[in-house]
Amino acid sequence: MVYWADEGCGVWSVECETRGRGTRMNILICDDVFEEAEKMSGLLNSLGYSTAVFTGGTETLEYIRSGGAADVIILDIIMPGMSGIDLARTLREVGFGGEIVFLSTSNEYGPETYEVKAFHYLVKPPLIEDLKRILDEIKADHEKTDRAGLSLKISGSARFVLFRDVEYVEVIKHYVTFHLSNGEIAEIRATFTEVARQLLCDKRFIQCHQSYIVNMDSIASMMSREVTMLSGARIPISKGYPETKLRYLNRGLRGEQK
Repeated sequence: MVYWADEGCGVWSVECETRGRGTRMNILICDDVFEEAEKMSGLLNSLGYSTAVFTGGTETLEYIRSGGAADVIILDIIMPGMSGIDLARTLREVGFGGEIVFLSTSNEYGPETYEVKAFHYLVKPPLIEDLKRILDEIKADHEKTDRAGLSLKISGSARFVLFRDVEYVEVIKHYVTFHLSNGEIAEIRATFTEVARQLLCDKRFIQCHQSYIVNMDSIASMMSREVTMLSGARIPISKGYPETKLRYLNRGLRGEQK
């Protein structure tokens, strides 16, 4: 789901079910030969993945910049106009934090793929077994390194924000503000109900007030009516959320906190 915001605000798309925590990843394929891209899309669909197909770098960038969901981008290296290597560099520059897998009929570009932190390099046409193995590795890596998060469009650029970096979220009228652990603030126009529904799919978050959701891993202390975050921010606990303290204590007892 994507929320389009007014000028100066953000576009928000939730990926808590697709990146790091869920069972279905979104995969973008960029190959100037449409037939080959469609064939690969069919293979990936048969493995249970969602796919989007593009035949050029410009439209791929437009999709990512607009907040389009992509956990993995599979790029053909040799393409007219913008090469896959150049496209990958630009994707990193605009904040794409997902995985990149390169495809090519030649192996001479192998060393350059490391510059853009590519996850893997495959010679075309890839076998379905190779695709499955690589994607299984990506899913396992995301689980191991806690890569669950969401995409925010900030100042016109898409940016992937890890859940672990979100300290708390608050709503004021029609604007939802994300307070990050590094002190940054991202404000978007969205309904708090939908933001809450998506954020709370991750067990580290809890709603303690009709206007606040906090990351329990970022709590410094908790009183009966107030939470103090590691940043020093003080968040009220509403009477309507009596389970807040118990859930926080149980999370600590179960050793779920980072």
